[in-house]
Amino acid sequence: MSKRFIIIFLVTIAACDVLTTRDPETPETPRSNFTAATTPEILFTNLTDSYKEKVLENYVACFVDSAFLSRTYEFIPSAKASAIYPAFNDWSISSEKLFFTKMKGESIDGAPVILYFSNKENTLFGDSAIYQYDYIITFPSRDETIPTEYQGISKFKINLDSRNQWVITEWEDIEKEDFPSWSELKGRFY
Repeated sequence: MSKRFIIIFLVTIAACDVLTTRDPETPETPRSNFTAATTPEILFTNLTDSYKEKVLENYVACFVDSAFLSRTYEFIPSAKASAIYPAFNDWSISSEKLFFTKMKGESIDGAPVILYFSNKENTLFGDSAIYQYDYIITFPSRDETIPTEYQGISKFKINLDSRNQWVITEWEDIEKEDFPSWSELKGRFY
């Protein structure tokens, strides 16, 4: 090799700045605590974490996917919310996505939406189960006219899908006196 070739090669490498490191890029999707729901407990942890972290993909992953289980998702709203919001007449997974996206957009940036479950009651049937919880949702809204606390009882029918993961196939929301329900939060942001 000639001296001339070596000099041109070294100048080219130096000009391209190939050997220097670059600044790390911000990830496109936020980090999360999502885990494959191989137990019902993991499923409900994923649900609460999806609210806290405001990650739509994790929220949607808690629900039945017809590619892995031939079941249709059904949501049964609280009686009061059903009378107020006609959207519940045709509620689907797409409705859940729209609700969650709008709710996330109306919440205060950097403030988590807190979903707290208590008083668990459950019945297992092998590849399906019914879980019932009392819940409290604390919603940090940008709009001061929107309630910040929602309470009620949710009854979930869950099933194992072909991936051996638990998913929500049916959800019934029951209101408690003197508190807006989860259904009202969903209806408000649909």
